[in-house]
Amino acid sequence: MTFQKNIYLLIGQKGSGKTLAGQMIQDLFGIKFVRVEDIARRAKRDRAVDDESYHKEAFSKIESHLKSILENEPAIVFESTGLGAHFKEMLENLKRSFKVITIGIKADQELCLERIKSRDQSIHIDVSDEDVLLINSLVRRMNMNCDYEIDNNGTIEEFSSLLKNIFNPA
Repeated sequence: MTFQKNIYLLIGQKGSGKTLAGQMIQDLFGIKFVRVEDIARRAKRDRAVDDESYHKEAFSKIESHLKSILENEPAIVFESTGLGAHFKEMLENLKRSFKVITIGIKADQELCLERIKSRDQSIHIDVSDEDVLLINSLVRRMNMNCDYEIDNNGTIEEFSSLLKNIFNPA
């Protein structure tokens, strides 16, 4: 089966650099970065971060939104921790219509927590330090086989270089 449109899916821990990678990919390669966390934040409302109905609604809305954008874009990039049955269902649905390229982003747990504490909280889902540690522990245990892996424990320049190697291989 040949697909005409690509989805680049950034998967990793909270604070690993997925948002930064998405923005860099958009800036460097012109591939539209879709911030799906905004959709998840609106779906969350007053529900707990582990509420099953929240996850179901969020991933359903994210899938619809991505498909809508791909009507007018040749490719997009978005991010997720990759956790949960509803994520897996959305991913399988997307793979039926689009080529999905997965990019795993990893970083040291303490560095992830430090980044979360210093980032703009208004554009991210508000979670406690304990929730971050739990979510990131689950992501590490998930060990999803990705098409590409990036270690984001270094500088922004090193991170940018790793992304360039994926999109412009030598």
